[in-house]
Amino acid sequence: MQYYTAMRVFFSLLLSRLVLHHVYAFSGEPQSSKNPVKVLVTGAAGQTGRIVMSKLEEDHRYDPKGLFRTERSARKIVKNHDILCALEHVVVADITSSTFIDDLGHDTNTSNGLELIEAMIICTSAVPTIKKRSLVAMLAKVPWRLIRGEPAVDVNSMRFKWKHGGCPQKVDYEGQIAQIDLAKKLGIPHVILVSSMGGTDPEHFLNSVGNDDGHGDILLWKRKAEKYLVESGLDYTILHPGNLVDTAGGRNEIVLGVDDDLQNNETDASGGKRASTFIGREDVADLCIAALSVCKGKNISFDCITVPPTSSSSSPEIPPISEHEINRARKVNDKTASPSSLVVDAGASQMSAQVSTATIPAVSETIAKPGKSAEEALRDFLDRSVTTNYDLGP
Repeated sequence: MQYYTAMRVFFSLLLSRLVLHHVYAFSGEPQSSKNPVKVLVTGAAGQTGRIVMSKLEEDHRYDPKGLFRTERSARKIVKNHDILCALEHVVVADITSSTFIDDLGHDTNTSNGLELIEAMIICTSAVPTIKKRSLVAMLAKVPWRLIRGEPAVDVNSMRFKWKHGGCPQKVDYEGQIAQIDLAKKLGIPHVILVSSMGGTDPEHFLNSVGNDDGHGDILLWKRKAEKYLVESGLDYTILHPGNLVDTAGGRNEIVLGVDDDLQNNETDASGGKRASTFIGREDVADLCIAALSVCKGKNISFDCITVPPTSSSSSPEIPPISEHEINRARKVNDKTASPSSLVVDAGASQMSAQVSTATIPAVSETIAKPGKSAEEALRDFLDRSVTTNYDLGP
C-alpha cells in the first residue's frame, strides 16, 4: 500500500512540474531570453553603430559585444546617458591595424568573450571631414553666388580629408575584409553589413570625395568588400541605406529595393517628382536587428529608404514614441534634452543628401504599409525573392 501511495505522489509531482513548465513556456517572457543570442557590433562608437548597440542592450533576446577602435571612444559611449552600453560588453581593437585579429586574442578568444558569438553586425565606415581651407573658401564665395542667383553652397568645390586617416580603401575594404575573416576564424555564421546605396554607379558623387588626395572611391571600395562577403561562404545580410539622417525610427514607411533602383527612378506613377532617398539611423538599426532573426540562414542584399506614411485622413496622426526613445528617457531620469536637429552625416551615403535628386520607385509593392515593422518589411521583401546583381559595378 505504501508503495502505491509513494508512486502516486511521485507521478503527481511529475505532472505538476510538467504543467508548470508549459505554463512558463506560454507566459509573457519569450524562451529566447533564457539563452540570448551573442552579437558582435563593430563600429560601435559610430553614429549608426551606437544605436544598434544600444537597442541590442535593451532587447532581452540578445547579448551584445561592441567593438571600439580605442579605449577613449569606448569610454565616451559608456558614459553617454543617451546610449546603453555596458562596460563589460566593450572590446577594443582597430580594424585597420595589420594585427587586428591577433590583437583580439588567439583561437577561441576566451579572454574577451568572443568565443560564442553567433552574429556580427558591421557598422564601420570611413568618415570624411571638410578641409578648413576649403570651408573658408566656400563661405567666402557665398555672397557672390547669391548675387548671381546661384545656390549659396557649391558642394562640388568642397575638399575633404578622412577622419583618423582612415581612407575608404583602409576602412571600407581592407578593414571590412579583416572583420569578415575574423567571422570566419571564430565560426560566426551570420554577418550583417551596413554598406551604402550608390554602389552600382562608379560616377556617383561620393566616389569623388577625397579623390584630390588619391583616397576616394568610397562606394567602389564598399562594393568590393560586399562582394568579398558574398563569396565568403558565410550567411550574409547587406544593407544599402540611402542618405542617413538623425530622425526617430518607426515613424515612416520602410521601402526596400535592389540595384539602386530607389535612387534612379525619378518620377512616380503620376509623373510627379519623388522625394529624396532618406532613412533614419534608428530605422537602419531596426533593420539590422530584425535581420538577426528574419534573415538567419539566408543570403540577402537590399537597398533601404523610408517615406512619409500614407494616410486617408487629412489631418496627420501623431507618431507613437518608440520603445528605444522611452528607454533612453528612463536612462537619463526623465531629464529634458534638446531635440536632435536633422543632421546629414558626412560619411558614405550620408553626404549625398546635400546634392541628391534621387527618388523612390514607382513599384507600389515595394512600399510597406503604414505601421509595418522592420521585421515585416524584411519578410515581405524575402517573399518577393528579389536579388541584387553583383555583376554590376566594380
